Amino acid sequence: MDGESELVAKAQAGDSEAFGVLYDFYLDPIYRFIYYKVFSKEVAEDLTSDTFMKALSRLGSYSAGKGRFNSWLYQIARNTVIDYYRTRKDDVALDDIFDVAHDDRTVEQLDAVAALASVDAYLKTISARQREIITLRLWEGKSFREIAEVLGGTEDGIKMAFSRSVKLMRVACGDAALLWLLVALALPFINHSYYIHI
Repeated sequence: MDGESELVAKAQAGDSEAFGVLYDFYLDPIYRFIYYKVFSKEVAEDLTSDTFMKALSRLGSYSAGKGRFNSWLYQIARNTVIDYYRTRKDDVALDDIFDVAHDDRTVEQLDAVAALASVDAYLKTISARQREIITLRLWEGKSFREIAEVLGGTEDGIKMAFSRSVKLMRVACGDAALLWLLVALALPFINHSYYIHI
């Protein structure tokens, strides 16, 4: 994002309009990132709002010397999802956050549920970290360097993990893997009716 560092500096100085520009720019990507962890529109909306409220309240603690603003924001989103699962009464392993039941409306949009079942089964066999790498790379279009900043590790390590995961998925699932990716990319995430007051 052009001029991001200047906007962050203004927002840190109390300029709410500058934070509003950052909010508008990152709203949809952060929503999608959270949605793929909770598979619920309502929960994703709530957690997205929580993420931006936390970012606003902690803006003074952000330092460009410690990493990019967007990586800092994604870390807040990731921790917000983890906190959400920690406070739920049902016992969900944090490593299996990606595996929480899909929203019924998502399933209704898929014409090839049987073919996609193999991909779903495969994704449950890989680690939460591998699933996060796939999500950040394919859905969020993050560079390997940016993913390393969000998840920790080296750029080369993230690149190798992503390549290995995708190759294994294609071997295990064949064309179903590509179909799953295309359908997931086509899911509608625009026209959100939610917002937060800043």
